[in-house]
Amino acid sequence: MRQVGLGSQHRKEEVKRRSQPLLLFALPTCLVSLIAALCFAQAPPARPYAAIDRDAVSYNGTGRDGGHDLAGTEIRLGLLAPLAGPRQAEGAALRRAAEMAIEEENATSLPGGHRLVLVMRDESGPWDQASAQIVHMVFDDQVVALITSAEGNSAHLAEQVGNKIGVPILTLSTDSTTTEINLPWIFRMGPTDTAQARVFAREIYQSRKLQRVVLLGQDDRNGRLGGEEFVKAAREMNAAAPTQIVVEPGKFPEETAGKELATAQAVVIWTNATTANWLTARVRELRPAVPIYLCRSAAEEDSSAEIPLRCPACSHQDGNRLIAAAPENREVWTAFYQHYRRRFGAEPGIGAAEAYDAVRVIAASLRQSGPNRARLRDTLAGVSVFAGAAGVISFDHAGNNTAPVTLVKLR
Repeated sequence: MRQVGLGSQHRKEEVKRRSQPLLLFALPTCLVSLIAALCFAQAPPARPYAAIDRDAVSYNGTGRDGGHDLAGTEIRLGLLAPLAGPRQAEGAALRRAAEMAIEEENATSLPGGHRLVLVMRDESGPWDQASAQIVHMVFDDQVVALITSAEGNSAHLAEQVGNKIGVPILTLSTDSTTTEINLPWIFRMGPTDTAQARVFAREIYQSRKLQRVVLLGQDDRNGRLGGEEFVKAAREMNAAAPTQIVVEPGKFPEETAGKELATAQAVVIWTNATTANWLTARVRELRPAVPIYLCRSAAEEDSSAEIPLRCPACSHQDGNRLIAAAPENREVWTAFYQHYRRRFGAEPGIGAAEAYDAVRVIAASLRQSGPNRARLRDTLAGVSVFAGAAGVISFDHAGNNTAPVTLVKLR
């Protein structure tokens, strides 16, 4: 009984102690409001608590001294591209364009009697194969810089290695996230997915006043990211959301796609070039006159770019043409196209032009920096208004090509 009594007394004291804070709520309402105002009221922040300064991306580390210069008279440039599998043709085009650019650059001697040499590695296969090839190029081949294909995963792998070791990376990938974390070693040659999506949306929803749009996106990372950017661009313009259809390579969703395409006013394709080729042919069978908009990777192998669409009236003509996003300046394209065709007996695409430009940008920068990775990075960061075959190249501090993007008609 005594134990029970002591327990009861303890419980009474505990209840009394816990109930004491509740007395605050017995205070007058006006006093409670005053206390809350004094304790919690703050002026809204003028800007976010934390933000990334896009103009503050720089490299402040070591490696610029002569002791870090790469040895030998050969300056090696690495190219990571698909050399096997369904994207083999793309890899071959990138190799040819890069070799052509190196031949042209070696015709004019580099300082110190150096000459450029291309080192190729295959990104085809599983994830670990691409990462291993990147490491081989950086450490075994001692490349001064690395060029990657349009494949986003390879770009991210190269960017991680480049940032840790200190190697400039020039990528053909349009993946916006490669430069969003502000690493100072990566530079994008072409427009981002965001830039392409916005120029498509302006043309479709504002210039042409179309509403029923079908978005065919590949079932991979590049297709998902690009598709998301186009949906976002449509939302920003208060336009009807596009009908999204996920496409697997070689498998056209006949029933779903056929029904949606029957009333579509425009079709946007966000896939790789191989998938886009057969997908475009199938869409043409169902809707011969519907305008088709190809993202940059989908137009990888297409070389028939014409005069840019510079006004709404122009874009309304020949609605059955393929349309792709590209930088505005096309002045160097003709010379590159003719030389490439004479040299290899084939027609270059947008990717080949960007690979050609990547080598030329690196060569121009090496003439200032010499065979030193850190100094080369500094020089690349200052590239502005470089006239390339795929358009003007101007890098911002985050490594994005800020050249304006327009539309071009294709075949």
